[in-house]
Amino acid sequence: MSRLLMINPPVLVADPYQEDLYAEAVPFGLIQIATHRVNEGDDVTILDMAGYPDIGLGKVMREENLYSHKPLGDNRSRARRALYLYGRSMKWLEEKLQGIKNPDEIWVTCCISFNYEPAHDIIKICREHFPAAKIIFGGFYPSLFPDHAKTSGADQVHVGQYGPAQGVFPSIDLVEQIPPIWIFRLVQGCRYRCSFCINSFYRNEQVEDAQNAADEIIKIHERYGIETFSNWDPNIMLRADVLDEFLDAMIERGSPVKIKFEMGIQPDRLTPELAQKMKRAGVKHMTIPFESSEPEMMKRFGKPYRMEASMDAVAMCRDMGFDTSRFHCTSVVGIRDESYRHVFRTYLGILKAGGHPTPFPLTPTPGTREYKLHLEFLRGKDLSELNGHLWPTLGSIEQIKLYDLMYQIINQSDPERAIKLSKLLPQDAKREFDDAFKWYLQGPWRTTRQESATS
Repeated sequence: MSRLLMINPPVLVADPYQEDLYAEAVPFGLIQIATHRVNEGDDVTILDMAGYPDIGLGKVMREENLYSHKPLGDNRSRARRALYLYGRSMKWLEEKLQGIKNPDEIWVTCCISFNYEPAHDIIKICREHFPAAKIIFGGFYPSLFPDHAKTSGADQVHVGQYGPAQGVFPSIDLVEQIPPIWIFRLVQGCRYRCSFCINSFYRNEQVEDAQNAADEIIKIHERYGIETFSNWDPNIMLRADVLDEFLDAMIERGSPVKIKFEMGIQPDRLTPELAQKMKRAGVKHMTIPFESSEPEMMKRFGKPYRMEASMDAVAMCRDMGFDTSRFHCTSVVGIRDESYRHVFRTYLGILKAGGHPTPFPLTPTPGTREYKLHLEFLRGKDLSELNGHLWPTLGSIEQIKLYDLMYQIINQSDPERAIKLSKLLPQDAKREFDDAFKWYLQGPWRTTRQESATS
């Protein structure tokens, strides 16, 4: 038997909206590996440093949580912005380690590359406390940037997934406290190569039996009382057969839970029949990618559909009785020289269809097309400086201040609040907002997609 310590690091936030995006994050892969090792007879302790109480939007951004200041804007800007630690502090870790027996192995994970610094800090602290332990560093960031991850001082950088744990449903018994939501997976990867995305790193394939996933969800609900389960597959619609089997399994079991598909439902593949089945299976929330109202931007991104397909999907679900105000509808902003029309018409298209606006500032990750397209403005930047909430592709401080304002506007689910904020826009941006708002005022988006499902 080996003694293992597994640590999920805290993350970094630059604004209250980024803080909110981390609210339901669960270290699925780490707990999956821990469950496998426990099943093999090992003694495993998990420290989830990103586990954080629900203390309200913006409460993390306080002086006591200040982590560092990073460059704000492109590689020519001299402005800086504060980053705050979301999660438990390194002092908390030091105190926890005092009560842990010497582990044989220490596993540290890190998902997002611009959050690598706290993970490196943890490895250093663990090395000081347990010099004889083997430190293994894995996750999406080490898999994408193994040479960079080696600078952490870990003994081993694990690239890719941990094969023996695939198909193992993570055990809640290993976490510190029962969470309000639990995660499940069915497939991984994506065959599309969107210009801003790295999900194609993994091949699109099934990783969990649909029947088993349904059984585990029911067991966890009955044993722990958890009512909400979130699927984290990047594009489940590419394996409609797996999704269909899972939905049928949940319907057969009476589906006493709420299901969320939070990583994106490809809108042009969402048929009325499938949406109706999702409703019967207990699906309450889903993320619908909108990305841009502009066809040329969708072509640049590599999306196989236009925004009208996203509007159709949300409106169809709205007319079926879904509460689509809970549907996160995503867009990408912060692209050098993008139009104000792209920013505002996309936002108002989401509201017109009945969705909840969820804009993402562009994080230009090395290896993506957006990184290559913006290389002139990114050259010399560290991975930690590519956090989209630092607007790494934008130029002047005036432009950055404008984007801070626009980002605030397009996060508003209340259009009246957006109108008030729009009065602060410069004339050219205000003109595009007003034009898009006139379109919004023409009334809710209507679709005929639901007819075949309700006729």
